[in-house]
Amino acid sequence: MIPRLHVPVVEPEDVVRHLGKQEVHWKEGRSAHALATAWVAANAFPPRVSAVLGSHPDFVLAELIDAFVERQVELGSEGRPSQTDLLAVAGIGDRLAILAVEGKAGESFGDIVGQWLDESAGKRTRLDGLCRMLGLSREEASPLRYQLLHRSASAIIEARRYRANAAALLVHSFSDDERGFADFAAFAAAVGFAGARPDTLLGPVDLDGIKLYAGWVQDRPVVASTYLDSLRGYAQRLEQWCERVRGWCDEQSSKLKPAAE
Repeated sequence: MIPRLHVPVVEPEDVVRHLGKQEVHWKEGRSAHALATAWVAANAFPPRVSAVLGSHPDFVLAELIDAFVERQVELGSEGRPSQTDLLAVAGIGDRLAILAVEGKAGESFGDIVGQWLDESAGKRTRLDGLCRMLGLSREEASPLRYQLLHRSASAIIEARRYRANAAALLVHSFSDDERGFADFAAFAAAVGFAGARPDTLLGPVDLDGIKLYAGWVQDRPVVASTYLDSLRGYAQRLEQWCERVRGWCDEQSSKLKPAAE
């Protein structure tokens, strides 16, 4: 069962225990480290993400409501849930949109569907469900990267769960050479997005009442000094909060003391 109760991430390292291969995935220069550091430092949409979202008329007013790291999403079929690097709930005026964010720092999008698929009934059933959700046939899905299919489906599924009518797949890339962009562009074209290019939010494509968007955000890792400045800000706010709590406790203590005779 996927948990519905969550605790806040205070610093990027809080993500480590949720990673599939902690010792492999949590390294400076890898996507998990870069993604967590960027989003924790911003405590909002990171600047490049905000710029790409703001470039689309449907997301000009978007603000981050909540975000969940390593969010698991049931795909409605046998097999493991899709573990989204970061699932963001965006507020756009009085509406909500769900963003499935896939972090990349040169890593690939995994297996091609044709390589992933075998004769097992479970995989065929899962693929058919993903294809129905994304408006694809098996043949159209076969040359695409499987990860892009189930990550997009995660955004759609969570949009329905949140009673939102908009969902987006965002690739937040920290690689200088745009590695993997060709795979993203091929997926986007198959689903119905035209003219994929970096730093652009595409869409929408209407999929059974959900407006789907897709975008590639080209970014650089947050430098250590920026992250340390952010931590110093948190420490200062914590000190201020502690001072207010101490003042309140002193006030309550004085009220509890018996009046002098």
